[in-house]
Amino acid sequence: TNRITSWTRAAKMPKVAGVDVPNWCVAGAAVLTPAAIYAYLLRMSRQRRAFFADTPQPKETSAIFGGLATLMEINEPEKAIPKAKQLFKELGLTWGVRLPFPKTEFFFQTCDPTIIAEIQSKKDIFHSRPGDMLFDNTIPLGLLALRSEGPQSQWAFHRRLVAPLFSDKFLLGYSGQIQEKADLLRFILNERIKDTKSSEAECDIQHCLKLATLDVIGSIGFGFNSNALMTYLPEGHPRALSKAEAANELKFLEASMVLFLETQQRTGEPKLLRYLPHRFMRWWRTMRDLNKRIDEVLSSGKQEGSKLNMLKALQDAHEGDRKMSKAELTDEILTLLEAGHETTGYTTSWALYEVARHPEVQEKILAETSAVDLDTLPLTNVQSLLPYTWMVWQEALRLHPTVTIHYRQAEVDTTLGGKYKLPAGSIVTISQLMLAHSEEIWGPDVMNFSPERMEKGYPELHLPFGFGGRTCIGKRLAYVEGVYLLAFLVKNFRLRVGEEAPIPTPWITVTHSAKEGIHLMMSKRSEL
Repeated sequence: TNRITSWTRAAKMPKVAGVDVPNWCVAGAAVLTPAAIYAYLLRMSRQRRAFFADTPQPKETSAIFGGLATLMEINEPEKAIPKAKQLFKELGLTWGVRLPFPKTEFFFQTCDPTIIAEIQSKKDIFHSRPGDMLFDNTIPLGLLALRSEGPQSQWAFHRRLVAPLFSDKFLLGYSGQIQEKADLLRFILNERIKDTKSSEAECDIQHCLKLATLDVIGSIGFGFNSNALMTYLPEGHPRALSKAEAANELKFLEASMVLFLETQQRTGEPKLLRYLPHRFMRWWRTMRDLNKRIDEVLSSGKQEGSKLNMLKALQDAHEGDRKMSKAELTDEILTLLEAGHETTGYTTSWALYEVARHPEVQEKILAETSAVDLDTLPLTNVQSLLPYTWMVWQEALRLHPTVTIHYRQAEVDTTLGGKYKLPAGSIVTISQLMLAHSEEIWGPDVMNFSPERMEKGYPELHLPFGFGGRTCIGKRLAYVEGVYLLAFLVKNFRLRVGEEAPIPTPWITVTHSAKEGIHLMMSKRSEL
């Protein structure tokens, strides 16, 4: 006992601001401080929950973290569509989830036409996509990330310089390059059919078109002859690439995938994680390879005629003495890479899947294309000469929207619908998925594939390419390229869904694809 007493007396008490504090006080503070912090957070959380009480919300799993778990579930690729539909069914046309972030307190989602009209009308409040999300973390100087803050903003300047890339002059310049890739696609699919020693072969058309549209953007975007499609030749084919050649051709695809993956992963995660060695080195190698290719194009001579490419055109574009910097050029062309190949490839894949399921639609496309020489068709004539195929592609885009949500951010505190309170920084989303599948907008047969519904145009609330000033600037190229590839493949191949083919599972990341790919049985048509 004496030893313990003497040790206690000899032990030095900690000092706080120069004052000795007994150890039991320190121990008590260590216990009480976390409890006090928790109590404070709990009280603030309840106050904010009361603030958002007028907006329907799913049950929160945590008083402090609010609806974060629900939002994370909505963002899971396989659950995104069923979970969103479930929440809209349970909560109505407008709902939201409370978030534990000081600068972004609420995630608001709607498919209510009245609320959407109000969002569209408040252009000074809902003019830009949320900051520190998606492309803001990877290509911050591209159109998908820049904030649209007036006609003199960097975003407005970029948009004015990029817009001519989708004019008639450029579409005519791209035509030969897209036809060249379509011809290569036809050759490879025919070789896969021959390799089966039968009249038809099973092809993952989603993967195939992903490669084809990547080759197209490599040519018209970056000005080089990408042939990733060659990797889809049957194994052992005389023209099959060696492993080294295939790896080189797939570099561009891998770079695109890394860019997309980092765009997704960096949204909502601590910044420190992007510097983990394996991720940082993968990102560094990707940007090194892409920048090397961009530098090669920028330092080359001007390309004319059918070899027009976007990167070179942007380098020459200017307004008076104002031009894009090297960093701006890089981010803008990478934006066009990300926005310009998966979206077109996936929508065309879904269209081919529906065409394979509906033989009568396939026959109508075939009849329409029989009078058109697709090998020489200028892209500027696609809509006028292929009106039915155009409707088919539009209907596939409706039924399987490539982008399921459109984002905006509240710049100031505001209210929607006279009751839905939104603090500055709130994320506001319009559900393109629910609009595309709405019986009120499209009728009771909304889930049926019916191209004829597009004959008289589409409703105002059909927003597959976004809305307002931030409508996708490249939608015209997406339409003509997708419709052309759809017509080209139907004219050259019979399509059907195999008896054992997996039913495509919607997979939602930044875009909407099929988890298992889209597997179709394809056979060569007789010469027309």
